[in-house]
Amino acid sequence: MADYYYTDANRNPMGPIPFEELRSMYEQGKLASGALVAEVGATEWQSAAEFLRPGPSGPVEATPPVASLDPNDRFEPLAGWAFGLGLASWLCISILGAIPGAILGHMALGKMKRDGNPNQAAKVLAIIGLILSYVQIGVFVLSIIVGLLMVFAAAANP
Repeated sequence: MADYYYTDANRNPMGPIPFEELRSMYEQGKLASGALVAEVGATEWQSAAEFLRPGPSGPVEATPPVASLDPNDRFEPLAGWAFGLGLASWLCISILGAIPGAILGHMALGKMKRDGNPNQAAKVLAIIGLILSYVQIGVFVLSIIVGLLMVFAAAANP
């Protein structure tokens, strides 16, 4: 088992001492509050409380990060634009936002597929943008058809 340095109350390095002795000092409260610990040869110091927290004897293994380290897992801006335009098509700009929203949604999904980008948040936003845009386009076309039918009906019955 490796030897470790630790800091005293004035943050002066002490040691090296074996891990078992370091753990014993920690459990007996002999380490200063906020003491730091570093393995011999290491360049980084870490909190003794975190390093020596109760658990299996021996240094605690570092847990892997939760976030993905895949360089392809990045947010696709076109997906955000597709979502924004699809939403805006319902709130204020109707067909002027729906058509570009549908186009950008398809562009975002195609780019993500082509680049192998597994970002699920971007994929969901692109799909929601597509749905909002296509439904708005359908409502717009339907309203045009109904409007034309009403005009023709009014013209036929003066």
